[in-house]
Amino acid sequence: MKIDLPIYTTKLPVSDKTVEFTPLVVRDEKNIAAAKETGQNVDGYNTLLRIIEEKANIKVSKLSETDIIHLLLEFRKRSVGEKFKTIFICPHSNEKITLDIDCGDITLKGKSKKNQIKTDDLIINLTIPKRFQDPTSGISSIETIDEKIDFDVISTEEKSDLIENLPISVKNDITSAIDDLYHYNYVLNYVSDNVERKMRLSSAEDFFTLLFVM
Repeated sequence: MKIDLPIYTTKLPVSDKTVEFTPLVVRDEKNIAAAKETGQNVDGYNTLLRIIEEKANIKVSKLSETDIIHLLLEFRKRSVGEKFKTIFICPHSNEKITLDIDCGDITLKGKSKKNQIKTDDLIINLTIPKRFQDPTSGISSIETIDEKIDFDVISTEEKSDLIENLPISVKNDITSAIDDLYHYNYVLNYVSDNVERKMRLSSAEDFFTLLFVM
């Protein structure tokens, strides 16, 4: 016997694709927990991504980190609920912390999908990075006086070589410009050991931990 699950839709903020998906079920929750318990947190995260691929019929590896976090939020809201309590151990005091979380408070930030940096010799075109922890992964092309280098068609080694030969000031400009692109971040404000503290979440794995593990 099979239960008919509801079908939800959501529009990805970066790719603009409208995605249909069904919610997580108990079996999915068990698979995610088993992967985390037998491996590491990243194993649970990767298990969830594979489940999302099946339930949303989309290739997650082709998505930006912003679109992945959007999907994590949608799956959480539709499968478990928008409001929940999260429990974690403060890394400073080892105190157990309990916070009330509302997914509605986690909103998209940034101004655009693209940005550009101009120097005397270069034009660097930026898009939403695959991983915000590596801002240079948002480089789509570099234009010099003589040519335009498309990062979609060159090898990983060639990309690495170009990035490592950029001036440090340009790399810092890339990091600043990436912050203006669409992204998610969320700050957990809490008190432990009578001290006000903050925990900033920005990566897709950070949000997986908040939404599905803590």
